[in-house]
Amino acid sequence: MNDSRLGAVADVKGEVSKAPTKAQAKSHATRTRIVRHAYELFCELGYKGTTMDLIADRSGVAVQTVYFNYRTKDILLQAVHEWIVLGDDPTPPPLQDWNLAAMREPDARDVISRMVAGLASIEARVARMIPVYHSVAQEPAGQVYRRSEELRREGMREVVDALAGKTPLVPALTRDRAADLIFFLTGPESYRALVLGAGWPHDEWVAWTSRTLCRDLFGDPPRSSGG
Repeated sequence: MNDSRLGAVADVKGEVSKAPTKAQAKSHATRTRIVRHAYELFCELGYKGTTMDLIADRSGVAVQTVYFNYRTKDILLQAVHEWIVLGDDPTPPPLQDWNLAAMREPDARDVISRMVAGLASIEARVARMIPVYHSVAQEPAGQVYRRSEELRREGMREVVDALAGKTPLVPALTRDRAADLIFFLTGPESYRALVLGAGWPHDEWVAWTSRTLCRDLFGDPPRSSGG
């Protein structure tokens, strides 16, 4: 899974696909229900406290159905993480409408405002799962989040290149340091600490993160509120 959250935007050709059959649609709905209820249970009870039986009960399906679709809890955690990042849109975040609209802005400060607003909805979902990822950090299941963050960090270098091509970075700021700033400030740990931990309103986190990035990267506040 490409979980860079942000990255260079590429052109993609649309392909005509056949409409799913009723059986396929039903199977997809079942998997979606299992994943969403697994997410809620992971957030409520933690990874170890959540069993496949509990997931089946909350999802309204037989436990055999859960195992048929996701053979192990580790595999289910991977599916949950993919849904957390993608939401209900299977398109990778760099190609989703909010990011394409952000990258079309001619001024990097306006890109930042739109970009942070779009990322916030993803990080709000990821932030609730941070304790789960930490609890399995030393286990094979922990690779899901570790790899996700590695890809996100790699993607930030592409973002910096795109931004610097629109608006010059402040003098002496390297691209690596700029990537570090975007990686940290727009990340789930920052969102969790300030919104879930300190009680900041979601929109206040978006506005503060946008202002801070625009100041530190370009020396100016954002020119618009994004959205």
